[in-house]
Amino acid sequence: MLSHWATEWKTGRRLETHLFRPARRMRVTRATPDRLVLEHRPRARMVALAVAGIAALTVGAALAVAGTWLATLPLAAGIVLAALVHFDFPAHATAVLDRSTGLADVTWLDGAGITRQFTPLEEVARAEVETIRSHEGPPMDRAVLVTATGRLRLTRDFHESPAPAEAVRRINAWLAA
Repeated sequence: MLSHWATEWKTGRRLETHLFRPARRMRVTRATPDRLVLEHRPRARMVALAVAGIAALTVGAALAVAGTWLATLPLAAGIVLAALVHFDFPAHATAVLDRSTGLADVTWLDGAGITRQFTPLEEVARAEVETIRSHEGPPMDRAVLVTATGRLRLTRDFHESPAPAEAVRRINAWLAA
């Protein structure tokens, strides 16, 4: 794995894209003939930040007990990491396609609050993968629902492939059933 990172570093790809990349997957949490629920929760990143914050606070507390001024550095880092966890931990997106209500409902919860978007399920033609490309890294994708009036994105963020393609495949199979 380290050699893979070193190879990418030599070729100019950024190393930090591997350290704190966004969660990769929008998971199907419920699939019945009448209801399809997909959720995206970036848990791995939040757990990593929480563990790093706890470690920094522990080191800072130990240094503070020892009476050294160096305790301020890990304590400050721990506070910053705790703030990141606090503001980003509840971030998630949920997409519900429900034949009984006839709605496609997308809900985002993040630091900006709750955002909900609805569209009648009969107007959803299909799901597609929307892609952006950057000269610094790999293409990034997200899943969207295509309607006659526009596109309804399922997540705010773009993610590395193949995760959005898998969500699109599951949605299109459910819509076709």
